[in-house]
Amino acid sequence: GEEYQLSFDKFSVAGLLKTYNTNQQTPDSAGTMTAMISGAKTKAGVIGLSEKALRADCASGQGEELVTAIELAEMAGKSTGIISTARITHATPAATYAKSAERNWESDDGLSEEAKTNGCKDIAQQLIDFNYGDGIDVVLGGGRRHFISNSLTDEEGKNGKRKDGQNLIAEWQNKYSNGQYVYDQSG
Repeated sequence: GEEYQLSFDKFSVAGLLKTYNTNQQTPDSAGTMTAMISGAKTKAGVIGLSEKALRADCASGQGEELVTAIELAEMAGKSTGIISTARITHATPAATYAKSAERNWESDDGLSEEAKTNGCKDIAQQLIDFNYGDGIDVVLGGGRRHFISNSLTDEEGKNGKRKDGQNLIAEWQNKYSNGQYVYDQSG
């Protein structure tokens, strides 16, 4: 019943935690992972930017970039990695490396005209362009479609999402010639 105490109710010291985004009580993963990886709370739907950035407003995020633990580790010469069961461009893993006023800007097909005009890059492009230290050593996750052109099909016969014609997988392979791209269990 209500009077019963669980073991942790008897602890001599207790800690309290409030999980929220700066603009709403029920948080989303973009803002919460940004807080975990950077130490700064931000708005729902915003990745790697301070709470001054407005969601889906590229210009408002310029100059509001937060530094992440991955970036600090890379600057210190440490090995880094991102492993996710979700798309690697999804808000939670993306918060480790991307700066985006909109969590849904996973590839260029989702960028607004305002974002394109103001020079914002999609999340997949930001992973390829990541330029701290020697780059992230291991990246494992889904979302291949955000890295290839919509005129291409991947190894499983699925069309890409990129409208800009880029093949970011090939760009990454050119950038890291000693890297290995794995796309299936046998690989």
